[in-house]
This record gives sequence, C-alpha cells and structure tokens, in this order.
Amino acid sequence: MSPASRPPRKPSKAAHPTTARASAKKTAQPFDRIALLAHQLRTPLSAINALAQGLMRRSERMNAEDIRSRAERIWRASLRLDELIEMIMSYTHVSASGMLLNPSDFNPEALIRRACREQGNHEPGRLFKIDVRGLPETIVGDSILLEQALVIVLSNAMKYSPPERPIRVTARAEKHGIAIKVKDEGIGISERDLPFLMQPFFRGRNARDYPGTGLGLSLAWHILRLHGGGLQIESKEGRGTTVTLTIPERNIIGASGIL
Repeated sequence: MSPASRPPRKPSKAAHPTTARASAKKTAQPFDRIALLAHQLRTPLSAINALAQGLMRRSERMNAEDIRSRAERIWRASLRLDELIEMIMSYTHVSASGMLLNPSDFNPEALIRRACREQGNHEPGRLFKIDVRGLPETIVGDSILLEQALVIVLSNAMKYSPPERPIRVTARAEKHGIAIKVKDEGIGISERDLPFLMQPFFRGRNARDYPGTGLGLSLAWHILRLHGGGLQIESKEGRGTTVTLTIPERNIIGASGIL
C-alpha cells in the first residue's frame, strides 16, 4: 500500500480531564503532607528562635522573673517540637516495618494516673478529674505503647478545649478488660468529619487552625487494635468530645502490624 493510500492515523486520545485531575491530586498529596509536617515543625522552632534571641539581646536589662518566663516558654516550645518529632518517627516506623509489641504485666491505674500527671505538668492550671474504679490489679500489654495511645488522646483533649475547662478521665473494668474514657469540653468534631478521623493526616475542618499533624489518632487506634482493643469517638461540634479506649485484660492478637 502506498503512503498516499494508507488510512490516516487516528489522533492519540488526550487524557480525560477528570483522570488527569485525579492523577495530579494523587501526586500532590505526599507534597501536601510534607508541607504540613514542615509547617508544624517550624512553628515551635520559630518560637524558640525568637525567644532565645530576645534573651541574648536583652538579658542584661531583664529581671529574674522575665528570664524565667521566657525560659519556660522556650521549654514548652521544645516539648511541642519533641512531641511532633516523636509522632512522626512512630508513624514512619509503623508504616515502614510494623510495630512490635513487648507485652508484660502492668498496673492500669498507675499508667492512667501517670499519663494524666505528666500531661497536667504541661498545663499546670488545667484541672483533671480522674475517676478510676474497680480495675484489675494487672493486665497484660505493651505498657509503653498503651501509655503513648492514652497520651495522644489526653493531648488532643487539652489542645482542643479552653485551659479553664476540665478534662474528665474515667476508667472501669469490663467483662474482658478495661475501658478508659477521656471527655473534654472543647470545639468538638462535625458529624461529617467523624468517619475519617482514623485516617493518617486527616484533620477536621474546625481543627486546622490548631497545631497538629493528623497522625495521632491513627497511631493510637493502631496501638489499641494490635492489643485486640479499640478506640471509639463520640462528639458534637461545639460541645466537646469523648474518646473511649478499650484494652483487653490479656488478649494480645498479634506481635506486629503495619498501618
């Protein structure tokens, strides 16, 4: 067949606009997450930098109380930075290689009171109302990871509620384990956001002006799931949130898991 008699080539199909947009959006997601993490790390770093420079420039003209106040603010910013780094490292470790449990006997009431006390040290004016009754003397689990899960929930309750509002922590024995409830009087969560809270990097619409990575609840849920337990959230926007952590007394379903 001569070139003149050959049928013309069909023009190649351009990518469908919807497909192209979806592909671009998918590609952008990792960069959006990196940008979010960078922004969250920069905030406490900027505070530390500004406060330290102020101390260097004006230390000779400042009294002891001013120096103490600035030093405390630097310390609190460094705690926030450490918390963010720990969260990112934990999430990265779980995503890449899974999380290994190291179960042992521990006292659940001691764990709850210790976590509340340490979080309360970050906000000395915050009232914690703790009501722990009838818990078993010991349960089996990875106490370090379970305390991390509880700290994540307590930290969220503090972050999203005014400092003058109390955090209520109750714990009760159940048929095969314990249930810990953490209730705040904060901004709450909208009904349309509730189903997505366990997804990594997800943040509610009314929470985006607050510091955070969107990794905490996902990590806490994963820790509890590895223990055969669970994490449930009840909330009304503008009326506060109750998070329930359920921990079996002895049922460890597996030694590792990946998000």
